[in-house]
Amino acid sequence: MAKEKEHLNLAFIGHVDHGKSTLVGHLLLKAGAIAEQQLDDGENKFRFVMDKLGEERERGVTIDLAHQKFSTKKYDYTVVDCPGHRDFVKNMITGASQADAAVLVVAADDGVMPQTKEHLFLSMTLGIKQLIIAVNKMDVVDYSEDKFNEVKEEVGVVLKSIGRNPDDIPFIPLSAFEGDNIKEKSDNMSWYKGDALIDELDKLT
Repeated sequence: MAKEKEHLNLAFIGHVDHGKSTLVGHLLLKAGAIAEQQLDDGENKFRFVMDKLGEERERGVTIDLAHQKFSTKKYDYTVVDCPGHRDFVKNMITGASQADAAVLVVAADDGVMPQTKEHLFLSMTLGIKQLIIAVNKMDVVDYSEDKFNEVKEEVGVVLKSIGRNPDDIPFIPLSAFEGDNIKEKSDNMSWYKGDALIDELDKLT
């Protein structure tokens, strides 16, 4: 009989439109939790795996929390997809307070935005000690190492301001839409020497 895996709740936090729902959707696909047929066509296909409410589709923002599950070699995860829009910060607190770890999604083209900071502060307040920083939309900035390092530095300043050491936190350059560095290392960013997101998740404790 297979040994039961340990379970972790994983929150996805960050500014509105930085690609949280898209990343979760593509992660679920790569982890085998959903089938390709469940996806819509078009550029929003992955995010709508998580955004099921009609109002969310119309407004293009995540309102409710969707508790999707996926498994890796090491853990069974429940995804807590937290809204990034200011109006929905109470929902975000509810989601993050259930989390064992959080993935902060920061768009490479925007960098640190007001809610990037707000969500980092909240994660600290709620006692989430384990963080992974996903620098998303690398495809939009032509997979630029300079741009990645710029965003890494910006986020590092915020982390230091809440007493976190950026050197202890993994930063992953990825593209939620294209799938770069989600499950497999991407040839588009050969300069990146760290692990893909799924491997990094399995280092959580």
